[in-house]
Amino acid sequence: MIANLEQRLDEMKRQIDALQILVAGRSPWYEDVSLWVAIIALVFSSGTTLFSYYRMHEQDILNLRQELRGLLQRLSTLPRENVENIKKYEADPAAMSAIGGFINQENTLLARQAAEIAGKLPAKSVTAVEYYAVALALQNAYDLEGAGEFLEKATQFAKDFNTEIAAIRMRANLRFLQGHAEGGRVEYQRALDIFSKYPGYDPFTKLCAHVWTELAWANSEASLNGPQRGALQHVENAERLLAAAMPGPGVAKLGEQVSQARALMTTGAASPAAGPQWAGAPLAN
Repeated sequence: MIANLEQRLDEMKRQIDALQILVAGRSPWYEDVSLWVAIIALVFSSGTTLFSYYRMHEQDILNLRQELRGLLQRLSTLPRENVENIKKYEADPAAMSAIGGFINQENTLLARQAAEIAGKLPAKSVTAVEYYAVALALQNAYDLEGAGEFLEKATQFAKDFNTEIAAIRMRANLRFLQGHAEGGRVEYQRALDIFSKYPGYDPFTKLCAHVWTELAWANSEASLNGPQRGALQHVENAERLLAAAMPGPGVAKLGEQVSQARALMTTGAASPAAGPQWAGAPLAN
């Protein structure tokens, strides 16, 4: 396609040269019909060339988006495959480790490819959810700086609270992992204040969002020095939110999660490095 464009540009140059020859020695030029024909042909040719370039550009963007979507779909299946691998080979640690290593290598490779493609695309042609997915893959590949950059974009282009609060929580946890606890606390507070930006949601949705934020915050605090008072404080915050809520099946399920979090904190069995499944995930998960 580039060769075709170069050929069209050569043709336009020849036409301009021909016009210069026609103009030389002719007066007045505006009465020369053949010159007007040549000018119209040149304008038409220029327009066609520009349109062809625009179509090529749009097609390139479409191709890159399709490639990015395919990479993200594959990346989304790797955590499930890793869990299946752990369960399948729990009696064979060597096999579990080997397969887990292959899964990690594939995640790292695909995450870098996805980040490269997303970086080539115009910012507004990538959705906030896609930026979030790239960030999650990069974090799983231990590229925390890269993950932070894509979380910034996910927050910037988010159009709903569900996506934005997920990106904020994940970014808060990243701050803790990078040793910037105060920055992480600021981000978690932003997550708790999310409904000042997105008003109008029902009480149960707000309850879920706040409880999961408090549990994520508790886990991040525990990653510093274990389940100390700072971590347990946020578990207690979640318990107070549930105590003030109207009873119901959803509230009961949330209560089970909070009880589990307290048990993990008090027994010291929490997993500071990985973070809980609710630390960055959208509410839909």
